[in-house]
Amino acid sequence: MRQLTTTAILSGMIVFGLASVVDAKGDFRVFIEESVTEDISNEVDEADEARVDFGLAISAALIKKDVPVLVVTDRTKSDWTIRSVSTMKEQTTGRAIVSGLFGGGGDKFEGTFQVIDNETTAVLYAYNVKKNNFQSAAEAFAKHFKNDFLNKGEMRATRQARK
Repeated sequence: MRQLTTTAILSGMIVFGLASVVDAKGDFRVFIEESVTEDISNEVDEADEARVDFGLAISAALIKKDVPVLVVTDRTKSDWTIRSVSTMKEQTTGRAIVSGLFGGGGDKFEGTFQVIDNETTAVLYAYNVKKNNFQSAAEAFAKHFKNDFLNKGEMRATRQARK
């Protein structure tokens, strides 16, 4: 019984995954370049520095925010490339105490994004964000990419024509 339930769940996930690919057939395919977040905190030793692949956060945010693009892992099969640069700065203990007394402060995360057309190499969309963590920054990019670029004007008409 347990094996049957597991099989049913996996089958449902495969069908849902295939349906997602079929639904995305008319959408643009994007490749997300790997991007390591640089920690610019004063107290961090390079050996102890934690590295985050910000590209993975961008992929997750595009899916979570239901952005009408298909994320692909093969650059040659993509229409666009998303390139990003990011930095983070952790709050120091002294600053945390001062921030607690006077408000503000906290960790800082900055991300800059470019959506590049692979055929023409033109920058189609660019966005800069400052948030308290990389997930919020990636989600802000996904939201604005969808609402300010994909769902407006000529791009919306282009997307509709491709379907």
